[in-house]
Parts: sequence; C-alpha cells; structure tokens
Amino acid sequence: MNAPRVWFLRLTSIFGRARRERELSEEIESHVQIETDELINRGVAPAEARRMALAHGGGVSEVHDAYRDQRGIPAVEQLLQDIRYGARTLRRSPGFTMIIVVMLALGIGSNTAIFTLIDAVVMRQLPVPHPEQLIAIGDPSRVGGFSDGTPRTDLLSYPLYLALRQQSHAFSGILASGRSGRLDVHIGAADAPLEHPRGRFVSGNYFTLLGVPAFRGRVFGEAEDGAPGTSPVAVISYGYWTRRFHNDPAAIGKSIVVDDNGITIIGVAPEGYTGEIVGISTDIWLPITMNDALQPHQRTLTQWNASWLLLMGRAAPGVTLAQATQEIEPLITQLIIANAPGKLGKEFAADKRKYYVGAGDRGFSRVRATFETPLFTLLIGVALLLVIICANVANLLLARAVVRGKEMAVRLALGANRSRLVRQLLTESILLALAGSAAGLLVAWWGSRALITLAFDGTVVPLDLSLDLRVLAFTLAASFIAVVLFGLVPALRASRVELAATMRASAAAVSSGSIGNRGNRMALGKLLIAGQVALSVVLLVGAAMLVRSLRNVQSVDVGLDRDHLLIADVDITTHGYARERLLQLAQSINERVGAIPGVDAVTYSENGIFSGTESGTNLRVPGFIARAAEDTNAAYDVVGPGYARGIGARIVSGHDLTPADEGQRGNVALVNRSFATFYYPSGNAVGQVFTIDDTTLVEIVGVLADTRDHGLKGTPDRRIYFSYAQQNLRREGSGSLRFMIRAKGDPALLVNRVREAIVAIDPALPIGGIDPLTDLMQQSIREERLVAKLATGFGALALLLASVGLYGVMTYAITRRTREIGLRVALGARRIDLVRSIVLESLGLVAVGMVFGVPIALGAARLLRAQLTGIDAIDFPSIAGALTVLAVSAAGAAMLPALRASKVSPIVALQSD
Repeated sequence: MNAPRVWFLRLTSIFGRARRERELSEEIESHVQIETDELINRGVAPAEARRMALAHGGGVSEVHDAYRDQRGIPAVEQLLQDIRYGARTLRRSPGFTMIIVVMLALGIGSNTAIFTLIDAVVMRQLPVPHPEQLIAIGDPSRVGGFSDGTPRTDLLSYPLYLALRQQSHAFSGILASGRSGRLDVHIGAADAPLEHPRGRFVSGNYFTLLGVPAFRGRVFGEAEDGAPGTSPVAVISYGYWTRRFHNDPAAIGKSIVVDDNGITIIGVAPEGYTGEIVGISTDIWLPITMNDALQPHQRTLTQWNASWLLLMGRAAPGVTLAQATQEIEPLITQLIIANAPGKLGKEFAADKRKYYVGAGDRGFSRVRATFETPLFTLLIGVALLLVIICANVANLLLARAVVRGKEMAVRLALGANRSRLVRQLLTESILLALAGSAAGLLVAWWGSRALITLAFDGTVVPLDLSLDLRVLAFTLAASFIAVVLFGLVPALRASRVELAATMRASAAAVSSGSIGNRGNRMALGKLLIAGQVALSVVLLVGAAMLVRSLRNVQSVDVGLDRDHLLIADVDITTHGYARERLLQLAQSINERVGAIPGVDAVTYSENGIFSGTESGTNLRVPGFIARAAEDTNAAYDVVGPGYARGIGARIVSGHDLTPADEGQRGNVALVNRSFATFYYPSGNAVGQVFTIDDTTLVEIVGVLADTRDHGLKGTPDRRIYFSYAQQNLRREGSGSLRFMIRAKGDPALLVNRVREAIVAIDPALPIGGIDPLTDLMQQSIREERLVAKLATGFGALALLLASVGLYGVMTYAITRRTREIGLRVALGARRIDLVRSIVLESLGLVAVGMVFGVPIALGAARLLRAQLTGIDAIDFPSIAGALTVLAVSAAGAAMLPALRASKVSPIVALQSD
C-alpha cells in the first residue's frame, strides 16, 4: 500500500473514533476479566487478581496508545482527545473557568487595544502602491502650519516646492500638500446652508504620484499645476460623496461654491482613501494654484517666505533615503539663500537649521507626534499588567493542581506517563488562553474606541481601528506568552505526584496539601505573589508620578486670569475683511461685547490664547550678540488695545497698549519679562528699540509678566505683542480674529450673549468657537490626562489583582494549617496573636516584593522623564504613597482569612484530618 493511501486511511480513521474506542475497550475488558477469573480460581483475592491482570496486560492506556499508533495519526488523535477532556474538565468548574477567562480577557484585551492604536497611529502604511518608496520633506506633524517670516525647513513655500520639483534628481516626482483652513461651501443655490467640509490644497500630481486612481470621474493632472486661478475644480472623497451626495453619479460635473468661488467637482477618490494625513479625513481636495483666488487676503503662491506646505516625493529607482537626504538638504539651503527677499536669505544662511527628510510611507500626522510616546508608555504598562494577571492565574492553577492530585495519581497508576499529564494540563491552559483571547478581542474592539473618545474628549477621529493581520498576530503572540507564563510551571508541578503517598491519602488530605511536594507549591505561590507585588509597585509608582505631574501642569501659574476668560474665534478669511475694514470690525465687536452685562474687559488678537496658531519672527537688537541661531528668534502675537487688562495679566514696567499708541507713526509693542531679561539684562527694556523685517523699528512701551499662551509645559517663550492696528494697516491680514472676554463671574454663562453680539454685527461672519479658557487648557494637555487616567486605572487593577492573589495564597496556607491553629488555640494561644502572626507573614511577602519592586520602579521612572513636569526621577512622595497603599491593601487581604481562621473551634480544627 502506497504512503498517500496509508495517510488517507489514517485521516479517515479519526472519524468514528468513539465507536472503535468503545469496541476496543470492551475487547480489552473481556481479556482482563478472563485473566482475572483464572487468577481467582488459583486462590488470588479478587482485588489483587484484578490488579495483576491489568499489570500483565501492560496497562489499559498503553493498549489504547498502541492501537492508535497502528490505526490513526497519534499526535492528532491525542490532541483531539486532550482538547475534549480539557473542555469537559473546564466545564465541570464553570466558576473557576470564568474567573480565569475574564482576567485573561482584561489582560490580553487591554494589550491588544493599545497595540491597535499604535498600529493605526504609528505603524500602518498609507493605502497606496509601494508606500516604501515615499519620502517626506518637512515636519510631518505640522499638517496645518503656516509662517510668513524667515523661510523655514519644517514647512516649505510654493516657489521652493516648484524649484525642488524641477531641480531634484533623486525623485521620480514630488507632490505638495498644505492646509486649506476653514472652507465655506454652498452646495446647490448660493443661498443654500453653509457647510464646512475638511479640505486640503494639493499639487496637480498629487493623485498620480501616490498612485490613487479616481473611483468616478478623474483626478488632478498637469492642467491643475498651470497658471494661478485657472483650475476651479475639486476631487471629493468617497465618504463625502456618500454622505453629501448619496453616491449620485451626477455629482461629477456639479458646480459648488467654495469661499465665494465657483468650483466644479471632477472626480471621487476611491473608497478607503481619506488622504495622506493620519487622523484627519479629507473631504475635498483643491489645486494649490487656486489658493490665492480662494484666500485673497493671504496670498502665498509667489512668496518665498510664506511657508505652509509639506512635500512628499517618490524615490527614483535605486535611490535610498540617505541619498535623497544628501541631495535635498543642500538644495533647499541653496534655493532659499538665492531667492529669499531682502536679508532673509542671509539670515537663513546664518542660522543652523534642522532639516526634516524622512520615510513617508506612514504619511503625515499631528496625532502620531502627539500620542506616539504616550501609547508606547501605556503598552509597557499593560504588558506589566498582563504579567501580573498571568501570575494570578498561575496561582489559581497551582491551587487547583493540589485538589487534582488524586486524579493525577490515578492516571499515573493506570499507565499514563508524566509527559502526557503535562501535555494534558497545557492543553487546558491553551483552551483558557484561546477563550481569553476571543473575549479579549471584544475588549480590544471596545477599548480602542473608548481610548480614542477619552483621548480626544469625544471628538470623532478617523483612525482605522480594524483588526488587521499585525493586530491578530500580536493577539496570538500575547496568548502564547500567557500560556507559557501561567500554564507551564503549574503543569510541571501538578505532574510531580508521589504516587504511593497520594493513593493512600484520603481526598480531604489531598486537598489540604498531603501531596509530597506541597511545600514546593506553597513556595512557588509565595514567589508569584512577591513578583506580583514587585510589578504592582512599578505600576503604582508610575501612576503616582504621572498624576502628580498632571497636577503640577494644571496648577502652573499661567500669568493671566484663567478662570474668567472666554475665547471667541472669528473666521475673517473669505469675507473681505482687511486693513481698515478689518480694524473697524475688530473695534465694533470689541465695543458690543464689552457692553454685555457681566463682562469686565475685552481685547482681541490674531493668534489667541490656547487656540489658533503660533507665530515667530527674527529680530535684531542693538548691542546684543547672538551666541546661537535661536537667540534671534521670538514668538509674537498681534493684539488690540488694553490687552494686558483684557486677559488679566500684570504689567511689570511701562504701560499697556492704548488707542493712542495705535495712532503713532512708529511701531510699538509690548514684550514679556523673558524677552526683556534676555535682551536687556542690565537695564530697563521700556523705550528700547529692535528691528524686524530688516528695516522695521519697533519701540517697547511696556513689559508684561510672563504668560503661557499656548502650552502649560516648559518655560515661557520670549514673546512680542505688536499693535493690531499698526500691523493690519501695513499688510493683508490673517485669516482669523480672536477675542478674549474677561467675565466677572462664570465665563460659560456669557457664551450665547457673545455669539448674539457678533452675529448682530455680521450674520454671515463664521464663528469657529466660543470656549472658556479652562476648557482649551484642558484640551492642550489631553495626552497627559489620557496617560495619567489609564496609568491610574492599570495601577488600581494591579493592586486589586495583587490583593486577590495574596488573599488566595494566605487562604490556602491557613487551610493547610487548620489543625495547627486549632491546637494552638486549645493550648491557650490568644486569637489576636494568631491574626497578628498571619498578617505579619503576608506583609513579609509584600516586603520582599517591595524590595525588588522599588529599584525596578526607579529604573522605569527614567522612561517617563520626558512626560513629567515638576517631578524628579526619584520622587519620594510617589514611592511612599504607592508603598503605603500597597501595604494597607495587603494587610486587608490577609486580615480576612486570618480572622476567619481565628474563629474556628479547636474541636472542629483538631478533627479536620
């Protein structure tokens, strides 16, 4: 018979196995009975005759195994048998099984949830052909940045993009992508309701270079890179096409109004493609060449110092990232120095710039830059939590192994070898792990979405959280590790049974620990508890440090009246407000809002506080010698009169900006204390002058105490506050205007009144938002809040698991010592002394875990250093707090079984064996 036929017969022999096993058992039993009868006839006792007959036959198990070797596939049949037996065993203990499955689901599910976010935010490549060929130029996190000062390298200008595209040889093509700001869209009639889809300006080769075809219609081509303003077309996303046009093919060719300009929809992007920015779903793509037409007050297409684009190139065949970097960095420098207006090129050459050239396969993302480090920190935390859970499960399995000692002894007596027992017990562990993993996937599905909601304060973030192969592989790997951690050692321990002693013992004696190696089991259980305590110390100390750091950030002095400020964001991009008309609008809103009852003061600015954008400029200060390139940089805002009073800040010297200052022919400004002490360390800054834009002199009229305008962490930047009137009268203006309303009471009560006042001046004026400053400040530290909340949750769960594990071990230990405790009580021992000795024994275990846990926690704290504010790497309050909470919890966990044992009647205890 050929080999394939043999294997086929063996495979088919697996089916109908129950019938053949029954027939075989009946045949074996008949032979055993015949031999038993012969021995009885010779005068042997029936029980001994039965034993001798079984021994002479080699054991029932060996006969079955030999049969399987001949008739089936041994490994497959034995595996199926182990699975069936393991499933029956677990079904007989539903409470035990459920507890373990739930714990594993929490451990594996939380790990998978965090990894799902890491996969979606950090690891997943763009859904385009050959993403590994893409190279990003510019800071990938600055997806909505804009700067009109000295040329930059984290963002690039449109003229620089055109020059790079023409002169670079390392790329087969380079695309450009930049913010569109808020889009005002009318679909249908001009008086149709205003919509605000999320848009993106892109170059004409955007779709073709990425390899993204049109699902309907066509995508952009070379025509869209033509003369400015000559391509009033758009491509919309599949999702926007579905939501807004209900998949109507007639949407192709339809005309819509975008920022008061007629735009024709020429195509729909394929389903699943939402853009090159992770965490942002683009609804509509517009040609870059339409930027100046759609935003006439912020022209950028000819300005070398208007930096707002991110670039992405596809490497030419054979070109590596290192080779592309070697070409692109000096080329950027050369082009900026040769073309930047005025002295900006020389200033750029004098500064030591950081260049941003890196792999582009994962696209651009502000979300990735914000949450990458916190997510990996949380992954470490949940990994420790999984280890703690596995230690707890191992302790449960060790305790269960004692109860099953009689069963193991019987199976050994019937001929089963030790390796077979280990395999059977490991199979049960695998079944538990698989059940935990299946439940863990549900936990991960819910948990990953809950984490997104928690991180972004309920805002919908378009991240792909589907379970791809990488996530499933991670879950399987976590399950395998869990099996090894909680299943192997208990299986090995359970199979080491002293056969003779166990067979002689009663069931009660077995369960109370009469198996020969029970001392080893107790030692292992205590070792697992000490390990749990050590890991719990790590999580609790880390959580305490993160919570203390968060409190430090939230309580930092911001230098202004945080509790009474309301920030109103008004979009002026597309409504013709510039120069005198913009200034009139600002003054009108300022006066009307200031007249609202309950308003103490009002002012306005271009960038706002904890909202909007940040601006920076280069400057020259007479007599100041710069030691580094950043010494000539300062942040700035453009503010209205009464700015310091409006935000509740303190004037250190000089005076606040006034309407009289705006009427001066010379430029005036406030500076903060950091600016004044850095550039004028030995004298008063008031009355001094500095130069911006090469030739513009600015006089300092006042010094403002340092305020935190956009972030609660780090040190305050050097900052300048220019006069809004003077700046807007000499330039086109920006796209936004933000009002700071200082309330006498709760600022949230003024939201509707402020909105009504703005609408009364211009009903068509878009209002981006009206928010209390405290809400905006909370949003600025959302990643710190996320990590602190989750770390606290992990620490609390670890504390609970360690306490439950300690409770279980002490309960088991006390059960074994019931007779001893009864004897001591009978001899006059005080119950309080018994309780004290048991609690001290448990605290000894906790102390061992703490001794090992504290050094590990101190080492782990160094990994958190970048996320801590006002906290040293060795934070004694956090360590002391964590150890105190752990000790109190451990004492409580040990107290319960100790009190229960002390109340046992001596007579009952002495009769327990």
